[in-house]
Amino acid sequence: MMSTQSKKLVDSGAGFFIDEEELIEEKKKEEIIVEESPLPTQDQHLKCIKCNKSFPFSYLSKNFDLNVCDTCKEINSDEYDLITKTDAKEQFLLKDCDFDFREPTLKFITKKNPHKNRYGEMKLYLKCQIVERAITVHESLEKLDEKKELKLVNLHKTRQRNYEKKLQNLRKEARQGSKKLADFHKHEYGEEHYDDNEDKYFKICKTCSHKIEYEEL
Repeated sequence: MMSTQSKKLVDSGAGFFIDEEELIEEKKKEEIIVEESPLPTQDQHLKCIKCNKSFPFSYLSKNFDLNVCDTCKEINSDEYDLITKTDAKEQFLLKDCDFDFREPTLKFITKKNPHKNRYGEMKLYLKCQIVERAITVHESLEKLDEKKELKLVNLHKTRQRNYEKKLQNLRKEARQGSKKLADFHKHEYGEEHYDDNEDKYFKICKTCSHKIEYEEL
C-alpha cells in the first residue's frame, strides 16, 4: 500500500493501483444483492382487453389488476382516470366496506396530498372500477341517480326543518325578551287629558308612550 497526498492507493494485483475508498465502495456494492423479478415468459404474457395483443406487464395490470396495455391506456386515457376515495364515496354513495371488504377488494395507489400535507397520503382508485363497484352496490347507475336525488330531497327537508326550528327559537327568545322588558319597566303616566270625540280621559306613559283610556263617573 502506498499514499499519494491524502489518498491511499492499494495494489489491485493486476499491475495497477486503485483508490482505497473506491475499492471499499465496490465491495459494498458487491455485498448488496438485488434480486430483480424475472421478465415473464411468452406463455405468461397478458392479453389486453382493448386490442387483444399480448404484453408482459403494464401500469394498469401492475397497480389495478386490469389487463390493459400501456399503449391502449395512453390512447384511451379518459377511460382510466383516477379518483380519490373521498370523491368516490360522495359521487357514487359508497361506504368503506365497499372498498375494503367487498370482494374483490379495490386496488389503489397512494400519493401525497398536494393541498393538505399534514393529512398524509391519499388513496387513488381507478374510476372505471369504481363505476363497476357502484353498479354492483346499487344494481344500476339509474338506481344510483335515484338514490342521489332522494338524498338531496332529504337534505333539503332537513335544512328546512333546522331553519324553522331556529326561527321558532328566535321568536321565543324575542317574546321572552319583551316580557322581561315589560316586567322590568314601570309606567309613569303624565297629566290626565280629555278626548271630546270619544268622551274619555287618557294618560300617556312618559317613558314608553303607553296609553290608558278610562271614563270618569
